[in-house]
Amino acid sequence: MIAYNRQSLDNLDLQQQARETFEKGLITGEEYDRIRAAYPYSFYHPDFFIRIGLFILTLIAAAAVLGLFLLAAPGAAEQSALILGAIAILVLELFINQRRMNGSGVDDALLWVAFTLLLAGINFISTARITPAGESGLVLVLALIATVRYADHGMALVAYGAFLCLIFFTVDPRGPVARAVLPFLIMGLSMGCYFLFTLLHKKTTFRHYRSCLHLLRLATLLSLYAAGNYYVVRELNSMISLSGVNGPVAFGWLWWSLTALVPLFYIVRGVQKKDVLWLWTGMALAAASIVTVRYYYHLLPTEIVMVAGGIVLIAGVYGLSRYLRTPKQGFTAAVSGHPYPLADWPVEGLIVAESFKGIAAQPADGGTHFGGGDTGGGGAGGQY
Repeated sequence: MIAYNRQSLDNLDLQQQARETFEKGLITGEEYDRIRAAYPYSFYHPDFFIRIGLFILTLIAAAAVLGLFLLAAPGAAEQSALILGAIAILVLELFINQRRMNGSGVDDALLWVAFTLLLAGINFISTARITPAGESGLVLVLALIATVRYADHGMALVAYGAFLCLIFFTVDPRGPVARAVLPFLIMGLSMGCYFLFTLLHKKTTFRHYRSCLHLLRLATLLSLYAAGNYYVVRELNSMISLSGVNGPVAFGWLWWSLTALVPLFYIVRGVQKKDVLWLWTGMALAAASIVTVRYYYHLLPTEIVMVAGGIVLIAGVYGLSRYLRTPKQGFTAAVSGHPYPLADWPVEGLIVAESFKGIAAQPADGGTHFGGGDTGGGGAGGQY
């Protein structure tokens, strides 16, 4: 299913957790080196800046190849897009299997190039006009396949966005009643997807997709808030209404209540469940709620509102930090380098096992032996 070697993925994840443990001073450098030596991976995994450079160079090379194809066959742009998309997939598979690339920048760029070319080629060769719902479904299928095959974070977010667009463009033509229900439908689907992604995140079978699932959980929380945000509801209502009148929406009190209360609910839920994702998302969306209120109600000058909002957020962070300074049921304000450090691998057991490898086995007691002469022993060796 996944294109990368599973054992190398497991070892890469284990080494990353071991490095974080070493940086926190919980294991020694010798123990960290033993873990690295015992669990190697064969991927070419450069640092962030080299990855960006290789990504840009690969895009330039792909653009040059596409230009050559269009010059050679200027009347076959549709076929060229599909052919080059298929070639990009083949080259991507070759680099993964032969060059052992994983997050190198080259494989990232090839995946996005292939996705774009295949999507454009299918649209070009389609004889009938593709509806917005059909386009969303096409993007969803391609992005979902790319996510399952390559565990790409960007493709996972594209797939979720296409899913929401598919729901929107499917419900919107059904009439005013369906449009009125649409925000509640999006909120319900967002919560359903959150529970699904959380369930999959806990399963060992999907361990190689946990970073993608973590981002998708964040996306579901954002989409749930956006579906009830007053600004989003009002602007979408104005966009899809036949009259185009940009006036107050029905049940305005409900949307204002959701705009204000959802971030607070996220913060409280994050503290109760000891989930940093909920906590950080709620704090960020609290600022978005302040901006939403300011957009419609100019009670004070902008600079005063910004200062007041900053003071409120800083006071909230300060109060929460003081509250969590003493750990509350395993939840603390201490900084962690990873959302789920050491949660999925028995690193403690590995540390113990690797540590005992350096201890030489004691020989069995074979009785008392005389001879050798060390330090005046019973023999005549003469060594001191």
